[in-house]
Amino acid sequence: MAQIGLKYLICSKLTETETEATYTGGKIMAYAIKADMSIEVNEGVLRGDDRIIENVKEFKSGKLTLNGDHLDYETRALILGHTLTTIESGTNKKMTAKGSDDGAFVGVGFYATSIKNNIRGFRAIWLTKVKFGVPSESMETRGEAINFQTPTIEGTILTNVLDVWKEEATFPTEAEAKTWLNTMASIGGTP
Repeated sequence: MAQIGLKYLICSKLTETETEATYTGGKIMAYAIKADMSIEVNEGVLRGDDRIIENVKEFKSGKLTLNGDHLDYETRALILGHTLTTIESGTNKKMTAKGSDDGAFVGVGFYATSIKNNIRGFRAIWLTKVKFGVPSESMETRGEAINFQTPTIEGTILTNVLDVWKEEATFPTEAEAKTWLNTMASIGGTP
């Protein structure tokens, strides 16, 4: 299945009990520019009679690299654990980043247009448990041409308490994909 585009980059705070994973405070993270996922597996091989008789491959963890137009202070506070305070007239905010800050585990979602046999669908992906690190940023002086600099943030994909690391579904309309992601992230109410 070929894919084009990327839209609707969202996250939501994860709370886990022994038997349940729930999400609250869902929000749009940024306008989506790029999402890269790479998955690591644990592999076990059992040999017998001079050949491989069993081979097991299981999810270990993954790396999620996101590039968006802007990570606002509220998103950074959630995913990185930074502190926000109000300054001056009560409308400006200041973010304080400490070395000991530790952000929340979050669910992360997005969707892309998929094409198979000239039929378009919308593949929605919900990563159930992600822990982000401080984003990389680059800044440069303006020259002859305008070059936008946007933040890249990297997170670790983990399994949640239910041993699930990803949920995905493909829908015939963009609206259905977005509605499903909103339900997963509890955007607009609780699921």
